[in-house]
Amino acid sequence: MSARAIGALALLTTTVACTPEVPANPTYTNDVQPIFIAHCVRCHGAGDMLHAMLLTGGLRSPRLCYLQRYDNEGDCSNPNDLTTCKPGAGFSQCVGLAASYVTAPSESPMRMPPAPSDPLTDWEVQVIAKWATGGAPR
Repeated sequence: MSARAIGALALLTTTVACTPEVPANPTYTNDVQPIFIAHCVRCHGAGDMLHAMLLTGGLRSPRLCYLQRYDNEGDCSNPNDLTTCKPGAGFSQCVGLAASYVTAPSESPMRMPPAPSDPLTDWEVQVIAKWATGGAPR
């Protein structure tokens, strides 16, 4: 085997060995929040400013998803009052939407993060999808 082939094999082995395994039971705090902070929060929650992610549905559906936190903050007794209620990623609608946006095909206009940003890695997508389908544990 040539030195070049051995070097290529060593590089491939190192690359494969460095890819972490998707956690069996990903949690928001340990696994998902770091992904959201790295790729999503600048538009979906940084400094409690929200640039997008308005949800559709009835008047009672949450309107905002601040992905940097999990829990609701403020008085959420009136779902139409967005000045005091700041729903977090704990809402099932936010969880489902976040998972569907990051798993959308790269050519889809709903893919997040949008171009020209790089898409999430396969590992990041798998972690978010597994977290969402596993009940989105804290």
